[in-house]
Amino acid sequence: MKIKNEWILKNLYINQLDDLNGKFNWFPSELLECDRNSIKQDGIRLPFLVQQVDASKFILIDGFKRLSWLKYVQEKSGEEFLQELLPCLIIPEKISIKDVAKIKLETLSLDHNSFPGIQLCRVLNMLSNLGFSKNEITFQVFPILGLTSSMRLTSQLMDLQRKLLKSKQHAKSPFRGSIISSMEYEDLIPLLKFSGSDFHSVLRLAEKMEVKGKKWRNLLQVLDEVIRLQETKVSEILNSPEIQIFIKESNIQGPVRYRLLKQKLHSLRYPELSKMQKRFDQGKKSLKLADKITLESDQYFEKDELALKMKFSSVDELRYYLMNVLNSVDSANTVNVWNDLFSILSEE
Repeated sequence: MKIKNEWILKNLYINQLDDLNGKFNWFPSELLECDRNSIKQDGIRLPFLVQQVDASKFILIDGFKRLSWLKYVQEKSGEEFLQELLPCLIIPEKISIKDVAKIKLETLSLDHNSFPGIQLCRVLNMLSNLGFSKNEITFQVFPILGLTSSMRLTSQLMDLQRKLLKSKQHAKSPFRGSIISSMEYEDLIPLLKFSGSDFHSVLRLAEKMEVKGKKWRNLLQVLDEVIRLQETKVSEILNSPEIQIFIKESNIQGPVRYRLLKQKLHSLRYPELSKMQKRFDQGKKSLKLADKITLESDQYFEKDELALKMKFSSVDELRYYLMNVLNSVDSANTVNVWNDLFSILSEE
């Protein structure tokens, strides 16, 4: 950040600093432990960046984490605390808010380029309202934030912010503290596939599933395909009894709930494949193979062969398992089961 000649370095009372405005607290988070230790040992060495709004009031531009932590750990009485002086670099009142925003961008750490998607959308929306064009956001702001300059991405994030704002206005609970507030923008952009009530339903689903990243994006992809194929709504799919039974169950852990929903959506997306898989699993169970023997097929039943796998630790154990398989082939009751399994592979 380049300091201008008209900026003034001055000690200000802490009660002169307005950090509650929130306009420039773009990516709130806790102060790192190394920074806390540095302040404890050496005090405030880097001045707070502020802009003067009147003779005795200043809006905080940069230094939110430090000031918040100072207030939290301050051991002095409230009256003494209000008298504490802090070094501040003062931007003159005449500087436009858009130019102050550009200065704020220069303060962002170059090694901190992973921001929660909701916060990122909120900042871009604010910059747009301050007069930043899509071109400026794409080619000037994005590189600072560690994003690839893409006009399409800019439009997507702007659209996402509008939908999130509308959803937040009608939501029973805000996003703060939910898993949605910690998702990166890559996890939120797929939400644009869903409109109206479907958008709200998917947001509620995110809070229930407690998954992020590739798993979440894959789940949304399958869910979108299901509602398109069945020409229905997300709520109708998610409110079905067979899905609600594990969506509402509080004793089911997140990973298990995710797996169950993924399996159910997959069966809705590929109904014929699901039927074949169910027949195959029932057939395997009827064979009553030993626990350490597994019978596997190609995931999509495209190969006309099966794979028989067994685990053993001695010759006697191997002999036992081979006899188990032989008995399953020689038995009149199970031959038909084997033939049914092979017939699945030949279906088109």
